[in-house]
Amino acid sequence: LESVLSQTFSNFEVILVNNGSTDNTAELCESYEKKDRRIKLINIPENRGASRGRNIAIDHASCEYITIVDDDDYCDDKMLEHLVNLAAEYNADISICGSYNDFGDRLEPYFIFDELLILNKVEALDELLKREKYNVAPPTKLFRKSLFKGIKFPEGVLVDDIHVIYKVFSNADTVVAQGKPLYYFTKHGGNMTAFIQSNKLTPDLLDEYISMYRERTKYLSEKVPEITERARYSEWSYMISMCEKIVKYRCDGCEKQYAYMIKTLRENYGEIWNSPFTTEKEKEYLKKIQSME
Repeated sequence: LESVLSQTFSNFEVILVNNGSTDNTAELCESYEKKDRRIKLINIPENRGASRGRNIAIDHASCEYITIVDDDDYCDDKMLEHLVNLAAEYNADISICGSYNDFGDRLEPYFIFDELLILNKVEALDELLKREKYNVAPPTKLFRKSLFKGIKFPEGVLVDDIHVIYKVFSNADTVVAQGKPLYYFTKHGGNMTAFIQSNKLTPDLLDEYISMYRERTKYLSEKVPEITERARYSEWSYMISMCEKIVKYRCDGCEKQYAYMIKTLRENYGEIWNSPFTTEKEKEYLKKIQSME
């Protein structure tokens, strides 16, 4: 919160959501609200997950643009200035910066690059699906609020942003990205998504991702047909990487998901092989599973 309030760009409001806390968080939030009139405090009596807090905050936001800062992360003091200037200069619906993963004893670069990318809808979605310049994590991004019209973060899921951000991008006409590292993701065992960073896959996590990829391919193919080939490849590429991971790390309980993915890859062998995006390494794996009993 201190890193947000000390931004060099100061003309903003803070929607501070006390998401059903049971410690002294409420008192801390109230003290900040009294100190800074830019803060609008919303208290939720029961914690039903980050998704609910995000949805309520977006609904209450009164500005043209919004960004989401997670409670255990922090920002460089020039982050908002950078994102606002990018959005203003290029009349962008989304502007994006780079970041670091902060492990306490070291900083790890996370989507840092020098070039300036000015992208149309298809190009921006293509980069989102490739995950080379940026990914679906809402922090590091300034969104035009209207992009979220009719879109909510789903409650009761393991990872909410994977279900939402591609839909938001499909509503954007112009996206500008410059990977200057101005956001810091704090990495620790208590992160809501810490399990994603590990190599121990679970059936529930796999089911959610497989379902999301299937829905994403369908949604984008209908709304932005030009991205269909990339979306289909992205789904299959994920399956290949997860099948390899399940075997390598001996992920118990994932046999059903493994069998489903292998079956899907075999059924789409020809299309995957002929995709312009399929790598040589992936083709080697396809040949391997075709020869499996």
